Amino acid sequence: MDVYSNVIVGELEIDLVAFEDSRSRPLIYVIEVKSRPKQKLFHQLLKRVGLSDYVYAALPVKHYSYLLEIPEPVGSLAVDANRQIVYEIKKPTYVGNGWRLLEMLRSRPLRIDQ
Repeated sequence: MDVYSNVIVGELEIDLVAFEDSRSRPLIYVIEVKSRPKQKLFHQLLKRVGLSDYVYAALPVKHYSYLLEIPEPVGSLAVDANRQIVYEIKKPTYVGNGWRLLEMLRSRPLRIDQ
């Protein structure tokens, strides 16, 4: 699996993108990482669903209750930075839109902002 952070595609910035090999095409995982929950996160997640196969929201473990409320098809991850552990709270549902991001990457090269 290839993983990239701070990926910019056109006007869109994605926190983490992972490409997993599969038979027909790579599966696209998008993870939006935030330090605290905000309304902006929901808007970002909805946009990411249209461009990926699986979408996750990642927040610090202290926001566990918020992570339980993340609507499908988005999954959620709780990050314990002190112990360097990530817990999968909810599994995402496969949406099958990763081909859209692949098409965007064909027309605009992948840019990683450091």
